[in-house]
Amino acid sequence: MPIAQLPQPIRAFALVFLLMGTLAGLAHAATPPPGVAVVRAAAWSPGDTVREGAGEFEIFVRTARLQQKYPVVGLVGVGNRHGIFVKGAERAFQHLAMCGVPVAKLSSGGDYAPDAEELAIDASGLSEEHASRVLAACLSRYGALPKAANPDRPTATEIDAIQQHLGLFREQFRFAAGQRVALR
Repeated sequence: MPIAQLPQPIRAFALVFLLMGTLAGLAHAATPPPGVAVVRAAAWSPGDTVREGAGEFEIFVRTARLQQKYPVVGLVGVGNRHGIFVKGAERAFQHLAMCGVPVAKLSSGGDYAPDAEELAIDASGLSEEHASRVLAACLSRYGALPKAANPDRPTATEIDAIQQHLGLFREQFRFAAGQRVALR
């Protein structure tokens, strides 16, 4: 029995549909995944300016390496007490947030002290790996943070835009931290 050919309008529609699916697949495959790195706070030592500068430097170097490989990047910071890093590292995180790099922070002790500017994401309740996956998913879904024209002197409007964008990320982190299943 011969195979019947489809009418011309249906063949054209099928061809367009097939072409659109192929192009969508290529576009999705061409989009590289976001880059996420975990940085840990140096052992705490009050008044140690060398360690403070080294922490800041490490954060900037890790971010620069990520940015060489990935178009969109983020950091997961594991702080010592309450997720807090030495002053230099905290300044680096704040500067990176103004440059469009989100920072999710958690502490080795479990509890988290939010930063006054609300430029970091509370990742408490998640492991480093889980926080990294959630941050990568947020970057894929929502993109990088808006950038301040001058990260050292952001305007109130720029800070507000960054905080609003971070709100989308925070919602996903709260959801991920709330997804606990009790096993018996």
